[in-house]
Amino acid sequence: MSSRAVISALLLFAAAVASAADWGTLAADSDRRLDSVLVSALQSEDFDTRILICMGIGKRADPFAGDILTALLENNAGKMSDRIELLLRMLLQGLFDQLKGQKWISDRIAANRDVLDSMARRMAQWKDPQLAGALVRILPALGTPGALPGLAQTGSRVVNMLETGQGVMLSQDLALALDFLTAVQATGRADFLEQCTAIARLSREKVVVDRAREVARAITTR
Repeated sequence: MSSRAVISALLLFAAAVASAADWGTLAADSDRRLDSVLVSALQSEDFDTRILICMGIGKRADPFAGDILTALLENNAGKMSDRIELLLRMLLQGLFDQLKGQKWISDRIAANRDVLDSMARRMAQWKDPQLAGALVRILPALGTPGALPGLAQTGSRVVNMLETGQGVMLSQDLALALDFLTAVQATGRADFLEQCTAIARLSREKVVVDRAREVARAITTR
């Protein structure tokens, strides 16, 4: 069967299934062969349906989600909207669900390494700290050219937020600070010492100050 015939068959299959079940279920039960269908749905369906699709893709057995991630990123190049950031966050949180275990996460890092590297390089554009946190948590294991610069961008973001807020952060920003510090400790690299000490000096949150000091000690004694 030609590739065009295969795609046509998949489209017909998806249309039949989607009429009997929601798109989220279809996405969760799919594999990469249906990604062209799911990308089309992400471009045409309402926002609630798009959320269900992204959540479903994050749960599916097939670890590859590169086409979906790329489609979301490319459709919003240079003008990342709040809604697209939410879709990306839902997808990443499912792909790298800590409750699924290390093999689940490792398989998904390996299957999506190139697009994740691209995302790490553009992290500074993201407004949603929870989206940044979802990626920051896996950067030490990513092992690509963009991983450490992406982590450094996050450190600069946290320091800037502390300076602007005079040491006070919103809860989601505080969570990003802690994600950053945990990722730094996992890298074991003293490159991030200055950012860790700045966070410890600037923050008014004891949990952040204590964690920053702990990580600073850890990366200088390895």
